[in-house]
Amino acid sequence: MAASVIGVSGVFIVLGILNPAVAERAALPPIMPTADAPYAEPRFEIPAAFTAEDDARAKIPLSQPEVHWAFADGPNLPPLVSPCGGYLPSDAERVGAHQLALVSPNTVKLRRIVVYRNVNAARQAIGERRAAVQGCARHDDGNGIATVWIWQPLQIGDEAMAVGSQRYRGSKSLSGHQRGVVMRQGRTLVTYFDSGQSDIPPTIAEIGPYATVAKSVATTLASAPWNH
Repeated sequence: MAASVIGVSGVFIVLGILNPAVAERAALPPIMPTADAPYAEPRFEIPAAFTAEDDARAKIPLSQPEVHWAFADGPNLPPLVSPCGGYLPSDAERVGAHQLALVSPNTVKLRRIVVYRNVNAARQAIGERRAAVQGCARHDDGNGIATVWIWQPLQIGDEAMAVGSQRYRGSKSLSGHQRGVVMRQGRTLVTYFDSGQSDIPPTIAEIGPYATVAKSVATTLASAPWNH
């Protein structure tokens, strides 16, 4: 990664850029707003003070031309950590969101903040993801390829879990990984996530740095009057 990015705090410390053969590359999950995404009204604007760190980070200049910041606001985002595929029922209860991603041709690292209509909807959202990583622990992607998911609960905020996935053909791992932490505090879900072309299956242990960052965010959210 370019020297200008080294030392950036939180989820964006390192963005590995791998270059597998084109035919072996996994499709990265879509991350930007889309017109068909479900959400609820009225929309909620996340206070600027809570997103100020991301806003400042997005102004950091990047020296590699193929690497860029991608910013999104609003609840109409595509699904994330949805192992069975597609939108989840709770996505229709989203009222606000904020996302910052560091993107290269082969890798994405992001933080996504999603505010739901109420605490029960947010509780449903993380519950659906827990059920999905269990029910679709080995998801058939077709053409003899499957995505295998791992997960573990974490003691962060009201509830949280570490997740990771790897593509396989039979017992052989292929390029295409996802990993991160999903944390709920009040009516907000915060996801720290990266996806890319590694062919080394992720472990729960290597997801640890995301959990460390999520803890401080959970503390801030716990005292935010708009998050109850």
